[in-house]
Amino acid sequence: MTKKCLGCGSILQSEDKEKIGYIKEDKLQSANYCERCFKLINYGEFKTVNTSGEEYIDIYKNINKTDDLVLFLVDIFNINKSIDMINKYINNKIILVITKYDIIPKSVKENKIRSSINKYNFNKNIVDTIIISSKTNYNIDILKELIEKYKTSNNVYVCGNTNSGKSTLINKFIKNYSDNDLMITTSILPSTTININEIKINQDITLIDTPGFIEKDNISQFIDSKKLKKVMPHSEIRPITYQISEGTTLLVDDMLRIEYVKGGKNSFTFYLSNDIIINRINTMTNQRGKKLKLTKIEVNDNEDVIVNGLCFIKIKNKATLNIYCIEGVGLYKRKSLI
Repeated sequence: MTKKCLGCGSILQSEDKEKIGYIKEDKLQSANYCERCFKLINYGEFKTVNTSGEEYIDIYKNINKTDDLVLFLVDIFNINKSIDMINKYINNKIILVITKYDIIPKSVKENKIRSSINKYNFNKNIVDTIIISSKTNYNIDILKELIEKYKTSNNVYVCGNTNSGKSTLINKFIKNYSDNDLMITTSILPSTTININEIKINQDITLIDTPGFIEKDNISQFIDSKKLKKVMPHSEIRPITYQISEGTTLLVDDMLRIEYVKGGKNSFTFYLSNDIIINRINTMTNQRGKKLKLTKIEVNDNEDVIVNGLCFIKIKNKATLNIYCIEGVGLYKRKSLI
């Protein structure tokens, strides 16, 4: 009989240490977690799994063959691209769950974010939208009520990008509504969940954790784990605003250089991890960051520039920018979220 790891969903095996699901043979029958997940939970050690994420698309095709409800989780930092992904892959009835509300400044009210979200071209199958924080328990009870309202069976799939907060949400449901004391593994690093993982919360709800979509242009694909810990916000963000004029250059750690090429007096507000340092540098004499890839961007009034996985920058007025960033990291524009 096959047995799955409760942490990542992989099938437990003792034949090959280099393959997913490995556990020593003498522990195979009694183990709840594979060796990789056990070390992650107890020692914080993470073993990278090489995957492009493409193989996970078959899982989503199989979800579409069911009539089950889907919770599609979206990191509040990455709303626009994730909604495009919903439109591409998911046909089921969907509750759109915007996560990590706790990292947005308390001055930004939920209604403001909802108003911005409603401007997007939603998938017709999205039956409801909710903004949550698994960390602070914000709106978790309401989400449970929505699940009970819209579910078509006990099975409810939990989908989304890597780092969208799927496993953290499931652990919150286990803690709040289940007698089960076994947690699934969470990590800021990609590919923590390997396969589908069924977690029975109670007699009425079974949450099915799924591997996260891996965004190939997310900065997490290009930096090491130490730097990723700095990049990922873990507490309420303190926005940083610069009042600047043409010719100003801002350096964000060693990952981003922004030159304000054209435009009048302007306001740039950065939303990013509090651990990241921004410096105002001399455009002509300071060459730091110029070895990064250059992209020229034209910004209209009240638009955000998104550096995928790192930050978004609210720009008040029309501007021309030279942006130097790690090659491969996505740069996008949207109407201001906040």
